[in-house]
Amino acid sequence: MKKILLLIMGIFSFTACTDLNEDPASLITTEQFYKTESDALAAVTAVYNAALNNGGLTMYNRLFHLAFEIMSDDAIAGLRVTNADVRTISVLAHSTTNDRVDELWKESYVAINRANIAIARIPGIEMDATLRTRLVNETKFLRGLLYFNLVRLWGDVPLILEENGSLSNEAIQVARTPKEDVYKQIIQDLTDAEALPSSFTGANAGRATGGAAKSILAKVYLTRQEWDKAAAKSLEVINGPYGYDLFENFADVFNVATKNGKEHIFSVQCKSNVNGQGNRLASSATPVGIPGVASAGTDEPHADVYKLFSDKDKRRDVTFFTSLVSPTTGKEITFPPRFFKYFDPAQIVNPTESAKNIPVIRFAEILLIYAEALNEGSGPTADAYAAVNRVRKRAGLDALSGLSKDGFREAVYLERRLELMFEFQRWFDLVRTKRMITALHAAGKTNAAEKHYLHPIPQREMDLNPKLLQNPGWE
Repeated sequence: MKKILLLIMGIFSFTACTDLNEDPASLITTEQFYKTESDALAAVTAVYNAALNNGGLTMYNRLFHLAFEIMSDDAIAGLRVTNADVRTISVLAHSTTNDRVDELWKESYVAINRANIAIARIPGIEMDATLRTRLVNETKFLRGLLYFNLVRLWGDVPLILEENGSLSNEAIQVARTPKEDVYKQIIQDLTDAEALPSSFTGANAGRATGGAAKSILAKVYLTRQEWDKAAAKSLEVINGPYGYDLFENFADVFNVATKNGKEHIFSVQCKSNVNGQGNRLASSATPVGIPGVASAGTDEPHADVYKLFSDKDKRRDVTFFTSLVSPTTGKEITFPPRFFKYFDPAQIVNPTESAKNIPVIRFAEILLIYAEALNEGSGPTADAYAAVNRVRKRAGLDALSGLSKDGFREAVYLERRLELMFEFQRWFDLVRTKRMITALHAAGKTNAAEKHYLHPIPQREMDLNPKLLQNPGWE
């Protein structure tokens, strides 16, 4: 039993089985599977699927929104939300048994275990050496990204770097590792992944690149307030051989026709109505009560966020929409602002069929990381102004100038919020800048307290693993 590798949906597609009495000889063990180049490719694909988007309520495809972004001052649970776990987490009244928090922890470690298996097994496969090294580094990139998310949400977390094929208590009960040690591994994994190719084309478009590794690494350094390293690493991305740049039109960041374009450093790859791989975030934008429109629209922007955008900000009408034409009556219907970035008007009746990708990191954020890091290190330098003003110019806004260090800092914080809204950045920004409680109280989410800087360890995990200790305030 302990040697069986469960090939979960996402590695292969099988036809439905009608005979539930499986032949034990048909089970595939790790020793049998990791033999060929195609096995290696399938194993890494399985990590991508688990880490990013395996359809349904997976991490970057909606779970991140429901597990922490909805806690921020950008979003609320709408009146149509009936799930108690979603409603409580949106007002920071959740507990250690919240199913969204539990699912996020579980899915993270499922993906990490797949990554550990691939990193351990692929080097032993006889195949093209360049491809073998590339696949291992792609997997290290994904593992680094997964642990980066975990350490930001939970602080100290179990650092597991070897495949777990055992059912013994000793193997599955692991204590939390100090976050400094977790960060060391994140930095090592991402540093190794910097050796990845600068780009991919064709069927490989969307894979992790050396530029993606450098970009996430710059974000790691920013989170750790290692300003010089964050500035230097983001400058490597800006000046590197990757060809990154801003789209001239902000809407192209979210157009299907321009997926994996010059601004997209790393994105979740979504398909329309293919094996559940449509963009599930799109359904949260669907207005309700419109004839012919699916009854979704349960997640809403906070009432104040639309007002943050000036009338001349070109991002506003890409981030939100306030009207559409009914597919059944042909009449325009207006409604309060709804998130729009991932919504596909061509799929209005079936909103989860959106093929829009979900950005994990894009070039605009690298410019803002560079600007923030420079300012924190040396004040608002000319290069810091140039970086942030590139983003503002594309948005149709005037250039910043003449600000103090504190004023520039606040301007960059606001620019991040406007540019990256609904891209899973706001919660992390509030936490890393220690503004979470003040910002949420101002937004009417008065339950926000010191304990919310970290998620609770899921109660199910605490029950299964007595070596885990709960985060402060959640005991």
